Amino acid sequence: MSDSTILALTDDALIGETSSSEFSSEGGTPTFDRIPFRVRAGKCPNLNTFVIALRQGDDNRAHYGRIIAGSELNLRASPTGMQKDDAYGMRRTDIRSSELSPDLVRVMEIELLGEISVLGNGSLEITEPTQLPHTGQPVYELPATIIPKLLNIPEDERVQDKDKPTSASGLYLGNIESGGHSIPFFLPNRAIARHIAVLGKTGVGKSYAVGVLMEELYAKRIPILSFDVLGDTEQTARELEGKHIVAGTDDFKIPYSIIGLEEFLAFIPNLTSDQRELITSAYGNVFDEALDKLEKGEELNIPFSRLTSLVEDIGRSINSKATPNAVKRVEAAFNRSSLLTDKPVTWTNLLETSPLINIYVGHLGQWQRNLVVGAVARILQRLRRRNHIPPFVLVIDEAHLFLPGGSDLPPSTLVLREMIRTARHDSVGVVLLSQSPSSMDRQILLTCNTRMLFALDPEDLRVVAGQIGDLPEETIKRIPRMARGTAVFTSGMDIMRHAVIVKIRERTFTTHVAETPDLREAVEQWHREHQKQQNSSR
Repeated sequence: MSDSTILALTDDALIGETSSSEFSSEGGTPTFDRIPFRVRAGKCPNLNTFVIALRQGDDNRAHYGRIIAGSELNLRASPTGMQKDDAYGMRRTDIRSSELSPDLVRVMEIELLGEISVLGNGSLEITEPTQLPHTGQPVYELPATIIPKLLNIPEDERVQDKDKPTSASGLYLGNIESGGHSIPFFLPNRAIARHIAVLGKTGVGKSYAVGVLMEELYAKRIPILSFDVLGDTEQTARELEGKHIVAGTDDFKIPYSIIGLEEFLAFIPNLTSDQRELITSAYGNVFDEALDKLEKGEELNIPFSRLTSLVEDIGRSINSKATPNAVKRVEAAFNRSSLLTDKPVTWTNLLETSPLINIYVGHLGQWQRNLVVGAVARILQRLRRRNHIPPFVLVIDEAHLFLPGGSDLPPSTLVLREMIRTARHDSVGVVLLSQSPSSMDRQILLTCNTRMLFALDPEDLRVVAGQIGDLPEETIKRIPRMARGTAVFTSGMDIMRHAVIVKIRERTFTTHVAETPDLREAVEQWHREHQKQQNSSR
């Protein structure tokens, strides 16, 4: 059977013929990267439409790609001729009389992505381009149902069209539009453990899209732990039957014994060198005990009195006069902190029972946020390696604040960085959101195998331009102007064969609360509420 038969190519889908010209204005000549084609009269193929170009005398092999550029050449519309017509008062009304005009030609360019071959058993094989495209051959819009095969992503498994698109092996995040048709886009499940970076400037739909992702993870019963800086995920957590926890309350504290020496000393400013030496030695012992307990899966219940006793013992052994004040400073710091505890924590157990744990850290200073995220990463990484907690997905909002570029970084950031680099081996997926990828650790961005790119500023786009798979330069240049809710998905070849533009689907059972406000309406609302309060108090 031929490609035309297997792919069910019809005359209605015929949009043109491959062409060749010595002039670049007419599309140039076919290469292993691009294929120019003349667009037939009456046909209006859309940008990014997936197409197939047949080969002469080879019914079992064809080239496929997507439309990335186009131009219309009209000899009657030369600027010089039009100026002369105006000057002499003889403006023509037939400049573009018809698409069948001999003076008009429309040429589009196909980004050559690969070849489709028909095997002996009638199945399709998708390979890299190996043959030079032929000229004068038909170009068809590809049937939308073939696109998942080209991308190597899961296909829609729903029984009836009215049902929600579904796939056991993929996450339904949006739709691919091609040739006036729309098909569901499923990100393969295996992409989760290879980490996902969601990048885009403010107000382009990042948080909304991650809400869609959370709906899909919830449907597949994959636990989620989210660090929320802006409060965008609180409502989603409640609607997904999860837990919303504010860091520093009784529901969420960090064991003092596991945060690390530098972070612990940050709670006790202005120490003398003798006091610092005593506390450093004592905390080192406590920290080692805590790590040992984590490795064994035991509770982190090292009492704070254990630390102060060690300070006293060490001070006594060296006859240090700094001992009393060192103990007082440590006790004062512990009593003053709302984040630290010496009691066993229960929030780690929530991963077994709660679909989504949302930890709000927006009210904390950045060094406290780093401390919380770093300590949680250290705890969960060790618990996961010992299989004491289930596999889960870690979501970090405003990731550039926790994983900045540079070398002068706090230990907590280094802990988080190390966890992300090794997380996939522990069956932990990581989703990082950032509006400023240029401020992020470059290696961490590279670690994220899948990238969901929304509209980006040119500076940030330059940072990730080398990580956008096989997208051509023409498409990359359009990324800053992409509409809200539209993203470029790119991943490793084993996850998704080609980069693709996706329109994020609507949420089905969670509410988005992070809409950009209209300040005029917000001010008027404030005045109405303020006036109402004043009237009620009279």
